[in-house]
Amino acid sequence: MADAPSTVHYRSVSQYRQYFGECPHAYYLSRVVKAWQRPAAWLPQGTAVHAAIEAYERSGRLLTVDQAQDVFRESYAAEVNASTAHTPNLSFWSRSGPYDGERDIERRYGLGLEQVARYLSYCEGAGAEETPWVTPDGTLAVELGFVIELGGVWVRGYIDNVYKHPRRTSLTVRDAKTGRLPGDPFQLGVYALAIEEVYDHEARFGDYWMAQSGKATFPYDLKEWTKPRLTEMFGELDAAITAEDWTPRPDPASCGRCSVSSACPFAV
Repeated sequence: MADAPSTVHYRSVSQYRQYFGECPHAYYLSRVVKAWQRPAAWLPQGTAVHAAIEAYERSGRLLTVDQAQDVFRESYAAEVNASTAHTPNLSFWSRSGPYDGERDIERRYGLGLEQVARYLSYCEGAGAEETPWVTPDGTLAVELGFVIELGGVWVRGYIDNVYKHPRRTSLTVRDAKTGRLPGDPFQLGVYALAIEEVYDHEARFGDYWMAQSGKATFPYDLKEWTKPRLTEMFGELDAAITAEDWTPRPDPASCGRCSVSSACPFAV
């Protein structure tokens, strides 16, 4: 892993998506001002499903469904309790369709348990021939942290899984999604570059494991997500943030989903 200066400002995939994919002013309010953010039950659900997946993989895929779900239960309770300690009035939580905050917390507890069971079912079925990769330094590539430098911009993140497939000549990077499918494989492209930069191994392919269906997407060929392309993208992000360009992009749909809209004078 690269050694970054102690004063570095790290960039990430989530920062890029929020700034360019959502709204620069939302980035400013949430990450610079640190305004109050409306809690949403889908956040602890995602965190807890990831915790269960990580525990299952680190066990050598030996945990039972009940054991993996216990990890979910513990993580979900801790995350929800932390959010309710900060925002105890559940009417202030984000709605999910017809579900208010209170009902959505209960609903997503059940959804999360189902998604954990789907992951284990996948690993015992269609994913049984996938072999979790171990890095040259002996680290299991699960929630694998990385830091890379792209043209003077330091980028960090965590890769959910890296695995070997018997019918592919290179490694495959994976991200587990408890919500919707991303519009592009940008995130996977960053992960593939990180594997190459940090470990000098090729990760030509990437996929998303979709918790709602219990299946992995068809593998994306990541050859177009080159180092020069990603260097340019993160350079644009870093330049915009450094220039403090917080130009708002109000839109009824995005403002309705924005967790900091209550603090935003431009929200519609």
